[in-house]
Amino acid sequence: MILEEFMKGAVPSDRLILEDSTGEIYRGFVGCLEYAQIDRSREVKRHGLSTDIHRKEQKREGAAMYTTLGEKVPVESISEFAFSDLEMMIYTKVVLEG
Repeated sequence: MILEEFMKGAVPSDRLILEDSTGEIYRGFVGCLEYAQIDRSREVKRHGLSTDIHRKEQKREGAAMYTTLGEKVPVESISEFAFSDLEMMIYTKVVLEG
């Protein structure tokens, strides 16, 4: 299957990681992939899910409070944190041939 065929079933708001033999070539939303200069005729080697777990950090700017992503937390260490202190981002990870 080529990348173009794989992307037909994807939702624009899904998060995506594209990798090849050189490493990570794209990380972002499926809907923004059209702005990246990636050859969509490349063959898909494998695909699956990937997660990033970060600590939540509260920031204050004037009267506004907002949450940002803090340091990345290794999977082995998540039991050291309260669940409400963590933010998990789920990606579809696609590994391309070559």
